[in-house]
Amino acid sequence: MLKLTAFVLGFASACLSGEAQNNTPATLPVIVKAGDVYNPFIEKQSRLYNGVEHLGYAYQIKGHAYFLQKELSIGTVVYDELGFANVLMLYDLLKDQVIIQHLDGFSKVGLISTKVQSFYLLNHHFVRLHGDSASSSPIITGFYDELYNGNIKVLIKRGKIIEETIKDEVEREFKETNAVFIQKDGRYYAIKTYKTLLTVLQDKAPQVKQYLRKNKLKFRNDPENTLLKAAVFYDSINK
Repeated sequence: MLKLTAFVLGFASACLSGEAQNNTPATLPVIVKAGDVYNPFIEKQSRLYNGVEHLGYAYQIKGHAYFLQKELSIGTVVYDELGFANVLMLYDLLKDQVIIQHLDGFSKVGLISTKVQSFYLLNHHFVRLHGDSASSSPIITGFYDELYNGNIKVLIKRGKIIEETIKDEVEREFKETNAVFIQKDGRYYAIKTYKTLLTVLQDKAPQVKQYLRKNKLKFRNDPENTLLKAAVFYDSINK
């Protein structure tokens, strides 16, 4: 069972909230350097270290559950309406959860996902989007890699699953699963095929098709890069 690690005291929260209200506009997060010991008491009771202990996974499972690497890396996160820089962190793709190193230098804490607005890790910017079951939107609630943010947006929903195969015994392995999306004119579109891409960009489809062919970009072979290049090109001719 996961252990709840409650590190936030009311006094510390009040101090941080008061500082945010007095020194910054209400719409902007307060930037706190998590590695700076500006006040031992307030730092240790920071809202950032309020989450669930992350125990990791069984070593028998091949691969790992995290984005790009299993080692902690320095990133930034907007959590509970506060911005934190210089945070040692991971992104768990199986749980869709941001993991940070605790102040003890050993334990890891899984942040409460509903309190994470966005984070930046390994040169990728992730934002939290909310699905709407009442609409036809393909978006489900979770974190999305914002690959391109122009007049249209390119987003990747990254994830991992544990795949089991039975040979002499059950073998388990982490497998990556990615889904690509375009946001255009306020709507999200799941891009599963080359044909779907041209349909979404139909007002410039002939030019986009010619550009992709000229640059030998094939959606089937490299969907992320093809979608990114198509979006950048589309914006460049649609100004």
